[in-house]
Amino acid sequence: MNEKDNKIEKLLDLNMQLSEEIQTSLPAIVESLGKTKFKYTGKVLLTFVPRSGYLNSAILELSASKNIYPVAVLYRSIIEHNFRHLYIYTKSLKDNSDEVGEKYCKTLKYSEDLQWFDKVNKHNKKVGVNKTIWSTKGNHNKSIRDTKREILFSNILNYFKSNNINESKEITQFINDHILERSVEYDNLSSAVHGGPSAESALFNLNKDNKKYKDTLYKFAHDSLGLHYSIVESTYLFAYLMDEEMKEHYGKIEKLKEKLGELTT
Repeated sequence: MNEKDNKIEKLLDLNMQLSEEIQTSLPAIVESLGKTKFKYTGKVLLTFVPRSGYLNSAILELSASKNIYPVAVLYRSIIEHNFRHLYIYTKSLKDNSDEVGEKYCKTLKYSEDLQWFDKVNKHNKKVGVNKTIWSTKGNHNKSIRDTKREILFSNILNYFKSNNINESKEITQFINDHILERSVEYDNLSSAVHGGPSAESALFNLNKDNKKYKDTLYKFAHDSLGLHYSIVESTYLFAYLMDEEMKEHYGKIEKLKEKLGELTT
């Protein structure tokens, strides 16, 4: 087993430790957040913990088996999960309001339903005979579409950039180094998600350089766990900010950060 393979095994072990801690403490976090004024926001933040966990576990397992193409596809998805979670977390605290969480829980569901009706209408107009065409216009549906646009990846990125003015050096650096770096990765991985030729070409080139292939695979695995960890950490921090009794649970999650830091890329 070479160095990178060994490190991926360590990532798998660390992910197991994180999962076990979540299983132990999450019920208390759920109960605590249910008592705050951020009921919808708390609910949304919590839903991202298992969802990003599923993605991350799959990425780590696929990395261990050296299957880089699906790793790239899933990695792009976990970036988007992380951005949405960070946006909801940040906006709710900045506005001191549960509105963003409520919109996500309610209006986004309506948006998905509306999108389904739009697709059915297009299908019926093309091939349907005497099929119903539903009206999806009107101010109410426009409002739903506007809400959906708020959480598009590009608009979330714009939100962080526009709200970066007059922030501390640390936050500015985080925006520049983390947010923008991830957005570049997100754009670059579009070809893999949609089956484009650029992804095929990139994979072909990686296959010609064994070291670069393994380094890239490990970076995906390491950063995936980091993105999942960030979602867990900020969710627990959100609970701690609302309820000091959650300090112990947040502290245990924080301790795992040191271990992740030791497994550098």
